[in-house]
Amino acid sequence: MRIFMTGASGQIGFPLLRELVGRGHTVRALVRTPQKEEAVRSAGAEIIAGDLTDRQALERGVDGVDCIVHLAGGPRGPGKETADVLNRQASELLADVIRASGASPKIVFASSGVVYGDRSGLWVPEDFPTNPQTRYGTSKVAAEDALIATGAPVVRARIGAVYGPGVRFTADDRMKAGKAWLPGEGKNLVPVVHLDDCVMALVALTERAAPGVWHIAGKSTPLLREFYAEVQKVAGGTPMRFWSTWVPSVFQFRAAKANEQLQTILGTKPRFTEDNLRSYTASLRLRTDKLEKELGFVWKYPDHKDGIAATFRG
Repeated sequence: MRIFMTGASGQIGFPLLRELVGRGHTVRALVRTPQKEEAVRSAGAEIIAGDLTDRQALERGVDGVDCIVHLAGGPRGPGKETADVLNRQASELLADVIRASGASPKIVFASSGVVYGDRSGLWVPEDFPTNPQTRYGTSKVAAEDALIATGAPVVRARIGAVYGPGVRFTADDRMKAGKAWLPGEGKNLVPVVHLDDCVMALVALTERAAPGVWHIAGKSTPLLREFYAEVQKVAGGTPMRFWSTWVPSVFQFRAAKANEQLQTILGTKPRFTEDNLRSYTASLRLRTDKLEKELGFVWKYPDHKDGIAATFRG
């Protein structure tokens, strides 16, 4: 299969790129910075230099491919690179390029479980209506809609919180540094998935999935505080601490808004935002029956405890 891939140098994208190339696919990768080109090239991909604002680069990327794996995006970039810019606007340009090409390649889009908002820990099936409560979630829904409007077959991979070696969500580096703080009380349920399982699920969606919504999450859904207690037990460091024990939420949101405004003016990437607060306190569980029953997917680490142990083994 001839594949055009965005986000190929990212935490999920790079191991996915290596897996796809290893399985015999020809991958053409959009790479934003020269510093990352060599690593992506060494993994076996053809390089398309540019980013998701570069129409000509996108035109070269989609030309003659069978499938587009669209991973690039994110909750927040530096300066004015908001979630809307990174997800909705970028995907709308990609969609316009696809329409103009006259082709109809399969599209695998890395969306997110945040599109459902806070569901108070309820199980959410793939046909559940979206109800985003963050700018990031809203931008992901808009990106999905833009890609569907091309008329091409779109696989929407709504992914839980990914953890694993070097993945930021795992937060072992912050616990080891004694700087691990999160909003809320950690009593919310969070759908988590090990990086290895996320990558292999995306491979299965790329090679075999029909258009529609597919959830990518592990088989266990821990409380947020349980997840980080397990990371701390295996990796060491200080326990994760939660702000709501000390700071009322109204003051957290005011501080987050002011911080994001200041960091935007300075052109840097804010880590403390209103979206962060809502994302880390939302509670839901993602059903993954479809992935298992229709594609025969088998998890390497169905339980987060096994996945955490493997992350830090040795």
